[in-house]
Amino acid sequence: MENHSASDHYTIHKVRTGPRGGTPVVLVHAVGLDLTLWGSQIAALQQDYDVVALDLPGHGLSEQLPGELSFTKFAAVLIRLITDLNAGPVHLAGISFGGMVIQTAALERPDLVRSLTLIGTSCTFPEPVRTALKERARFVRNEGIRALAPVSLARWFTPGFAERRPDVIDLITKILIRQEPLFHASMWDMISTLDNLEGLKQISVPAMVIVGEEDTSTPVLTAEMLSEALHTEHIHVVPNASHLVVLEAPEIINDLLLGFFASFKQ
Repeated sequence: MENHSASDHYTIHKVRTGPRGGTPVVLVHAVGLDLTLWGSQIAALQQDYDVVALDLPGHGLSEQLPGELSFTKFAAVLIRLITDLNAGPVHLAGISFGGMVIQTAALERPDLVRSLTLIGTSCTFPEPVRTALKERARFVRNEGIRALAPVSLARWFTPGFAERRPDVIDLITKILIRQEPLFHASMWDMISTLDNLEGLKQISVPAMVIVGEEDTSTPVLTAEMLSEALHTEHIHVVPNASHLVVLEAPEIINDLLLGFFASFKQ
């Protein structure tokens, strides 16, 4: 089932599937991509869970946010979606930028969050990384999104997976290059401002952290920082996987999600 919901003057596209009545699971994708990133997870979770995935503003079939971009604005979209579900606090799962958005939403409205699953994501950056992210924004403005695509793909996947699954690489490339370049550049400028570390230390939300062993965008040390901030021992390093671990190791991710969510029913 697909539908669109209007929020203020822009439209957010989402899909919802699975049985109603339990705690919903809301899935939030990475920058430059869309909700189809979660195809394997939706298929695995929908048997037992009310599953919702959205296209973030400016991604997929969702319209761009008006005005200057901010994490607060993206989190507000997610918060609006959760409240519109009218189903109580939800399990939030986000990968990469999606993980940053769900962190921000949890800081804004912890009462709406039953748990956080943070996959290949960060909560803050050292200054050299912030500079590199701003440089990425400048690169897109000067060279275009097609020039960035091969650089991103090299960070997102291990070479072995790229060789085995050229179909996935082709699909992700096509999704990425549909992004409007100036919007995409603005996304990287915004990402460079992320700083949720101290805030996460102050909230009490059950959390699970997952990272690919070969992820250079958000290394294992970054995942360890997150798990320490959130006071969770649920940290999982997925072998032979890079940044988009939900595509490289879907069975492992699905098992981790199902196991984590099931623990709330006991």
